[in-house]
Amino acid sequence: MGSLWTEVQLLKADRTLAPDAHAARSTIARMIADCGVASRRDIVKSTGLARSTIDTHLEVLMEAGLVDDAGMGGSHTRGRPAQTFRVSARRGVVLIAVVGVDETWLAIATLDKNEVDRCLVPMPVSVGPQELLSRIAAEFVALMERNGRSRGDALAISVGLPGPVDSHLGHAVRPPLMPGWDGFAVCNAMAKEFYCDVVVDNDVNTMALGEARLHGGDKLPLLLVSIDKGVGAGFVSESGLLLHGADGAAADIGHMRTRSTSDVLCRCGNRGCLEAVASIDAIAMKVSDAAGVSVDAEEMIEWLKDGEPTTVHIVREVANLIGQVVADLVNFCNPALIVLEGRITQCTEDVLSQVRSVVYQQSQPLATRNLSIAHGRLGSESGLVGGMVNAIEQVLSPRGIQFHTRAPESDLLPLGL
Repeated sequence: MGSLWTEVQLLKADRTLAPDAHAARSTIARMIADCGVASRRDIVKSTGLARSTIDTHLEVLMEAGLVDDAGMGGSHTRGRPAQTFRVSARRGVVLIAVVGVDETWLAIATLDKNEVDRCLVPMPVSVGPQELLSRIAAEFVALMERNGRSRGDALAISVGLPGPVDSHLGHAVRPPLMPGWDGFAVCNAMAKEFYCDVVVDNDVNTMALGEARLHGGDKLPLLLVSIDKGVGAGFVSESGLLLHGADGAAADIGHMRTRSTSDVLCRCGNRGCLEAVASIDAIAMKVSDAAGVSVDAEEMIEWLKDGEPTTVHIVREVANLIGQVVADLVNFCNPALIVLEGRITQCTEDVLSQVRSVVYQQSQPLATRNLSIAHGRLGSESGLVGGMVNAIEQVLSPRGIQFHTRAPESDLLPLGL
């Protein structure tokens, strides 16, 4: 889960001001989720709230089914064991969709971060939003029914899209790889289907969130760079929050111009973009030109695995360009960890070693003295893990707590409606 530093500081800042109840309940619920199991004493120490205030909020959270009694524990402290609490696994499930260019992975998970089930939808994004989202909704219902759940058990939905996303409005904006999706209200469409909060984000952002939570805050800020059909990045700040920028366009490095003299036309309409020279399709095209035969992305990756000299040489050249862009980002945002993701990074050490070499050469010493550059630890799972975290954090956010503890007659609507 995310860092609670900001929320805890706000709660502690002025005891003369009663904190918003939903914000306080969110802080308590997320603290319990972070720890797995927590006692009242743990919550008091973490939040600074009075025990009586915590008891009131815990009662509401337990009545809503968001937090459960975890029995007696606290063996790490002296005296008799204390009552402990955990985030509930019985309240419902979150739904996760990681939309790819060629296929979509779906999963459902409980609030205690346990995956219940998953499936693959072998449908390209090019079929358009209506057809793909209808299929996703049907598959989600099938997954839930297969596991004894109903449509009403959906607490929140996270959708990751392979393109620029306005995270406030919940739709893609002129996505080069997603014909027909520009401005389509993904958030609204899914909220209508399941009547729960829906969060829509760029797929690389969710990947970065998954890797960041895996490290538990020890390696923040974190910059994740993904090299696949597109080239993108996600940045998680030192407080554990995704950097979206004013409109959701932060870290869209695929359309930064490279320092090379390349004049290759990019899908976005500009020339010399990083994605136009460093995506796996662009690399395959370079290999095809050099070999004199047509080579697609999958064949190029196989050649790379086999150590075919021309392919290895071209991949190293491309990695050098990626390293130059990443070096500029290191000077700008000073991450503690850079994670490289994508199929091409998983089948060879050449990309990692070349990027690492360029970054350490071209970035400022202060920005690199504590910097680590590594492969992702989650690999292809990062999008699903990050999507799960994104959905759970929405449920346990102040707005999510308000929605899930509202009175039956409340007119509060899900995000997207």
